[in-house]
Amino acid sequence: MPVGVIQFFLEQKGYGYIRVPETREEFYVHRRELKEPVQRGDKVRFVIKENKQGLYAAAVERLKENL
Repeated sequence: MPVGVIQFFLEQKGYGYIRVPETREEFYVHRRELKEPVQRGDKVRFVIKENKQGLYAAAVERLKENL
């Protein structure tokens, strides 16, 4: 499971982006994929899935320590 950092999350719109520091890849995340609330800077673990729009983060869980 990749580990990344929440770049931003717009609670009112229900989406945000996760960035993987090592590769600089960014993945879209929708609130339905969050196991708990997140905020900018939270370190998270997630699964990468694909749909017709491309790759996205799923099963996102916040890790105890942050970067």
